Amino acid sequence: MNLLLNTLGDPIWQVLALVITLAAPVLIVAVRTRDAHASEQRKRQDTLTILRVWLATFLLMSGVAVALHLPDAAQPRTSSTALSPVPTMAPPSSPTSTPTSIPTPTPTPRLARSITQVLTTFCDAITIQDYQTAWNQYARSLQQTHPQPETFAAWRRYTRCTIPDQSGDPSALTILTLTFATGYTDRFGRSGDVDYRLTMGVEDTAWKITGVCDILSEGCFAVSWG
Repeated sequence: MNLLLNTLGDPIWQVLALVITLAAPVLIVAVRTRDAHASEQRKRQDTLTILRVWLATFLLMSGVAVALHLPDAAQPRTSSTALSPVPTMAPPSSPTSTPTSIPTPTPTPRLARSITQVLTTFCDAITIQDYQTAWNQYARSLQQTHPQPETFAAWRRYTRCTIPDQSGDPSALTILTLTFATGYTDRFGRSGDVDYRLTMGVEDTAWKITGVCDILSEGCFAVSWG
């Protein structure tokens, strides 16, 4: 339909159609008046011949015009194909990171008593001669290596226990001052107030005494009762 409309709208085709259309009546008049003595049948035949020639010429010119417009009609289709949008590929999705599990830290055990409480209980028990309470502050490992009767006998030599002012980290090492009774000395010949260092450790979520040593200038030496 678009091709036919384009052909009819061509100025060249419109001029040719006008010429052919105007030429037909002129030729008919000329044929019918050229011979005044011709019969009516002869004139009709000549008129029909002119109309056939006119129709054939019109169709031929129409076919030529349509053929000339065929490349123009095909051109937009080619352009449309060339300008068709090219599908674009979506960018690859970024890999999803797998969350890593963070191990839960082991909670710090909640101890029943502090080091100071254990130290105070032990020292007070030695002062009032409650040796069983003092013995209960020992760790099982210390109780197994130091028999109870020998340990109680060693403690009877002391009349008092105090906690002196001390520096350092009390969570690791603790110092006690034990006072010998009159007439008693340690293995080094010392009498009166003697300092001992107690080592602390955790047992069954509670602080316990794990070792006792004599404090000397040369170092700290383990005692027989602890």
